[in-house]
Amino acid sequence: MQWAERKLWRPFMHRTHNPGDIQRSLLREILHRQVDTVFGRKYSFNRIQSYDDYRSALPVHGYEDLRPYIDEQDRRREPVLTVEQPIQFAQTSGTTGQPKFIPICLHTRASIATYQGLFTFAQYQGVSDIFDGYILVLSGQSVEGYLPTGTPYGSMSGLLFEGLPPPIRRKDVLPPHVRAMTDVKAKYWHIAARALAEPTLSVMAAPNPTTVLKLMEVIRGHYWDLLDVLSSRNGEVEGVPRASARRLAELKAYGNHQEKLTITDLWPDVKAVITWTGGNCGVLIPRLKLLLPKTTALIEMGYLSSECLGSLNVDVVNNRCIPTFQDNVFEFVPLSDWECENHNTFLLDEVEVGGKYQLVVTTPAGLYRYAMNDIVEVTGRFNGTPTIRFVQKGKGVTNITGEKLYEHHVTTAVEAVCAHGGLRSDFYIMLADVEAQRYTLYLESPVPTVDVDAGVERAIAELNVEFKAKRESGRLHSLVVRYLCPGTSDAYRNHCLALGQRDSQFKLVKLQYRHDCSFDFSPHLWEERRQ
Repeated sequence: MQWAERKLWRPFMHRTHNPGDIQRSLLREILHRQVDTVFGRKYSFNRIQSYDDYRSALPVHGYEDLRPYIDEQDRRREPVLTVEQPIQFAQTSGTTGQPKFIPICLHTRASIATYQGLFTFAQYQGVSDIFDGYILVLSGQSVEGYLPTGTPYGSMSGLLFEGLPPPIRRKDVLPPHVRAMTDVKAKYWHIAARALAEPTLSVMAAPNPTTVLKLMEVIRGHYWDLLDVLSSRNGEVEGVPRASARRLAELKAYGNHQEKLTITDLWPDVKAVITWTGGNCGVLIPRLKLLLPKTTALIEMGYLSSECLGSLNVDVVNNRCIPTFQDNVFEFVPLSDWECENHNTFLLDEVEVGGKYQLVVTTPAGLYRYAMNDIVEVTGRFNGTPTIRFVQKGKGVTNITGEKLYEHHVTTAVEAVCAHGGLRSDFYIMLADVEAQRYTLYLESPVPTVDVDAGVERAIAELNVEFKAKRESGRLHSLVVRYLCPGTSDAYRNHCLALGQRDSQFKLVKLQYRHDCSFDFSPHLWEERRQ
């Protein structure tokens, strides 16, 4: 930690006083490095002298705009998007049925290690004795498979784990083979067993609080089975070490009320839980707090995605996060301008506190003016750098527990299932219920004889790998379909117009969050009509 303070923290703190110049310098550096790529020649990187030139030369891109370049570079092994060849990809769900593969270069891995060094020091500085005990990091794998070209792909959470400082990473209670397990139920069982065996956990980390809640659900539901394995030599056969006699005695003492067990009961010395606390995850934070000792710090993990590590928590006591201005170039588009053809954009030193913006990023790994479809709010300033918090995904995309479901997934799945079952419905809406951790599809149609619930869920799982994984792990509950009576679509439209939408500009958003939808569907349900 002394080394991290001297080599990483102090130089970084110095840079936070002048992020605007660093952003402009970083943009020039990225363009100069990639000037001879196929993409760089197409957009004449050699002629771009300023940010205004850059904004004029390049449109805002989505992933599908860049996919052909990413695929071509991986296939040809030539400088198409970047001079440096990606060594692997971070996989995440895409707007279409194909996953997104985000390039990871050698320098990306180095940036992740620096990021984790800074974040680890911020935790050490802000929470007393945070690393005294063992840690439990609930993450994916850095390598989950290989493309036809042989290039590996995996999860950003796995890459973040590997980027932890080695002395911290060695304190994790999970061995590599557990992290690599593909059977989700077995994996959670092994995580629960190894976590229970260790009484001195001081840190728990998971990108989404649903993962911690799921772990506690597994422990409560299989408590005595877990204790049987931890107390017998059979555990060694199953790859779970025996717990100490003292630890077993502690655990057995809780056995009379295992259905109400909390983290406070099992690991009273937990100093911090590191997770997302903003956006829709904030809905679950009160439930998580009920499980924790009152002294446990809830540390915001920051604005992170497969595309880029977007913010760093520099003040874990007050959860103040600043954009990673030394690694990525940020453009901020005011929400009121986002739908305009020629919207205004602002750089990091030009944003206003209290403003809400759509984010556009440029990364050294080949994402140029990339629309994140994320809304952030500027909450204050840290030295000379704005602090930001994630508010929500943009329109047409929801995210309960990391699945990032897009409207296109829903429309494709629903229309395919309806066509297969001989149904027709011109009006349907999928609502994401964060608190209930499930999706509900409202469909204007008589109750059919075909199993629409299972069919739509299967179709979405085929289109979205993250949705499939979250359903298999139980972090998402099964989809529910509710059938609406004729005329609901008119009632919904009239409701929206009464709220101020213009009739000529009315557009049905078929995927929304429940808390954003003020229309009451209950009077329009077929079952209500029957009653």
